[in-house]
Amino acid sequence: MNIFGFLANTYWNLILPLLLAGAAGYLIGSVSFAILLTRAFAKTDVRSHGSGNAGATNVMRVAGPKASILTFVCDFLKCAVSVALGYIILFYIGGAGEQLAKIGMYAAGYCCLIGHMYPLYFGFRGGKGVASSAGMMLLLDWRVFLLELLIFGVVFLLRRTISLSSIVAAAAYPFFTFAVTFWVDYGNGSLPLIYVVIATLFAALLGITVIVKHRENIRRLMRGEEKPISFHREK
Repeated sequence: MNIFGFLANTYWNLILPLLLAGAAGYLIGSVSFAILLTRAFAKTDVRSHGSGNAGATNVMRVAGPKASILTFVCDFLKCAVSVALGYIILFYIGGAGEQLAKIGMYAAGYCCLIGHMYPLYFGFRGGKGVASSAGMMLLLDWRVFLLELLIFGVVFLLRRTISLSSIVAAAAYPFFTFAVTFWVDYGNGSLPLIYVVIATLFAALLGITVIVKHRENIRRLMRGEEKPISFHREK
């Protein structure tokens, strides 16, 4: 195969399916359940209250625990759907092998996160991606997800602050991903080294994105102004 044939084959079998996976993830991620459910439960825009964030924590403050739980579940599921769709697109449309198709999962999941943060349908003002990230982590690697859940839970029990727990978990994500994929999967020969590198880079990108989105929370934490979670609606 000459260079032009190789480039054409790469475009149709990898690059184009990755673009389709990313576009699908972004469009799914742009459905903001925090905004929709707060309008349904409290007849208001969640972004006009509290932290101004379109996420489950702020929904708790504005519309109560039922709306908050539904928001978390829906945000979790929309990223899970995006990740699964990313795999399907690369595997069935692109004809990629099982290992290569997992790159589509990372691409679609990350773009879903971007859609959640900057939703096309709601003026590009969305949430911070905690629940969506959790959905992506679970489908990509349940072992890493359990480690993330553990560190999130420990920090939350100590400080009762969702933002701090999310920031610590986001910072730990690439390290957990590398540890599991390198020491376990690559160590026993079940995955190639290139997968370890790609997975770790995507994990680092996701972690940095979530931390940057929490920059205002970081400033409040440094000033001692970040409030612990309350399970009651605003009066």
